[in-house]
Amino acid sequence: MTGLQEQAVQMIGSLSDDNVRFLIEIIQRLMPIREENADDGMQAFHRLDEAREEIRKYLPKDFDPDKELEEARAERYGSVN
Repeated sequence: MTGLQEQAVQMIGSLSDDNVRFLIEIIQRLMPIREENADDGMQAFHRLDEAREEIRKYLPKDFDPDKELEEARAERYGSVN
């Protein structure tokens, strides 16, 4: 840690919680907005896709999600016909 960083930490350490909260808000406004948000979304999508593959291992071979959904709807809401 540089001397300037150490000085900043000491100054922050002497602030009240309200002032620290205010300082955090200021810092967040000054920091550039991350351009990686699209990448974050894609990473989340890939993690979800990998999780789906993992979950499939625990489902029966003849599992039909559409059939399961239709049966659950019929059980909950009854027949529309």
